[in-house]
Amino acid sequence: MKTFSRSFIVLLAAVVLLALPFQASTVNAASAEETLNTYFPGDINEHWAYDELDNFVNADLLKGTVDSEGNTMIKPDLSVSRAEFVAILVRALGLTTTETGKTFADVPAGKWFSEPVRIASSLGIVNGLTETTFGPNELIKRGEIATMVVRAFESSVKFEGEAKTFSDVPEYFATPFIAKASQAGIVRGATATTFKPYANATRAEAVVMVQRALDLQASNLPEDAALTALIDEFEAKETEVVNSQDFAKLSGVLDSYMTGYAKAENAFEYQDYSELAKEGYTLTLEKLTPQKYDIELKTDRFATIHATGSTYKVTVKGKTDADTQTQTVPRDGYYLLKKMEDNSWKIYLFASDADASGTDEITK
Repeated sequence: MKTFSRSFIVLLAAVVLLALPFQASTVNAASAEETLNTYFPGDINEHWAYDELDNFVNADLLKGTVDSEGNTMIKPDLSVSRAEFVAILVRALGLTTTETGKTFADVPAGKWFSEPVRIASSLGIVNGLTETTFGPNELIKRGEIATMVVRAFESSVKFEGEAKTFSDVPEYFATPFIAKASQAGIVRGATATTFKPYANATRAEAVVMVQRALDLQASNLPEDAALTALIDEFEAKETEVVNSQDFAKLSGVLDSYMTGYAKAENAFEYQDYSELAKEGYTLTLEKLTPQKYDIELKTDRFATIHATGSTYKVTVKGKTDADTQTQTVPRDGYYLLKKMEDNSWKIYLFASDADASGTDEITK
């Protein structure tokens, strides 16, 4: 996957707001910053699976835990349980069904994993360790992950090519699934000749296998025009709300067009705008030039779109001419979109071209 630098200035007016003499509500600012901080886990930097882990975090497909100092941790090298992996898989594919699924004595209703297990079992993706037990807390093996991934993606991924031969894979239930996964490049082995099918899989390994499969989906591709129209609609609604000075409606715009990191980031930026109006400032956006789109990646559930050529005139008008500022700001960058469970598409990350050498540090 391509690495994208996260922009902290998605709404164009933020470049002007930084120079204005007012402060946002401390309570709202703290809440928005706490949410945003969850998208910056401190233990994945420099990790071999950083790109895949970061993408899953941005898209709300992988959640971390908060330590005693308030830092979000993904724990990428920790072994993953069967319940955790099924939850990741169901979330990544946006799987839903009304079918009952299999009944397992160790998957009681109301547990955080009961719904993902119900969905995955009813779709034939997972079976139990026995006829009556699922083993939600058992650590999942690499062979089991290969099996579940192939079952989950067999209708949307072409498993073609030559299967790898691994010297340590015996004849057992996962053998054909490991072979099929290797055909598609979803698994590549622990070494050139070994797979370690009985080894406990780590969270990083699980995410990488699922990400590779997601990147191969090409059975139900979205129309280019539908994806670019979403971006155009978002920008139009954003401009409309900002120019009306009715900043309370911005949260509704975010709910309609954004999810994951993009939504959290914009909420963090937007907290200042109502304070701007209270201080007597008027904020306006004017789109000067339209953008051109290049669809760089498109699968059944994810898309990466590069937008170039767009510029905005951003004006903050104060009580006097000395308080008025105007800037022309480019809006070139990458939009990352994902398909939601209701089949709508939303933006989960915007990476500005201007921030190509940016930082993951939140300025407080």
